[in-house]
Amino acid sequence: MKKILFIMTHLESGWEELAKVLNEHHNIVCFTTGYSYHHPKDLDFLTNHLHKKDNSASIWADVILHNKDFTCKALCKHCKFIYWDHPSDIDPVIYRYRLRGMTEYYRRTGGLWNPSLERDGLFGAIFGREDSLIASELLSRPLV
Repeated sequence: MKKILFIMTHLESGWEELAKVLNEHHNIVCFTTGYSYHHPKDLDFLTNHLHKKDNSASIWADVILHNKDFTCKALCKHCKFIYWDHPSDIDPVIYRYRLRGMTEYYRRTGGLWNPSLERDGLFGAIFGREDSLIASELLSRPLV
């Protein structure tokens, strides 16, 4: 199976900077497809995109901006996740709704929550090496 990374975030969170850093890595291509993932076969849509380095180390990444765009629990065990939450000026009701969805997925899947954009730490965490900068205090925060 091909390696998949999802960036779970929201509009106006500054996710573009994270995508830029990810795209700097020779094994990662970060897309913003706007596609909805509801079935394991939906991953084919992402992995059919051209990758800059098509080999076993290649990672296809996609940005998920809305709760409705990722509903397949079966995909959770086959993919890695980065959760990017930086408050912005969006409507507080919309923000709380998206944050709740992100939090529920984080509890199910684990992953990185607001990782440092320092390249060594970020790539080390993605590729399985320990990253002491991961903010895991999210689970202790109350849901709004």
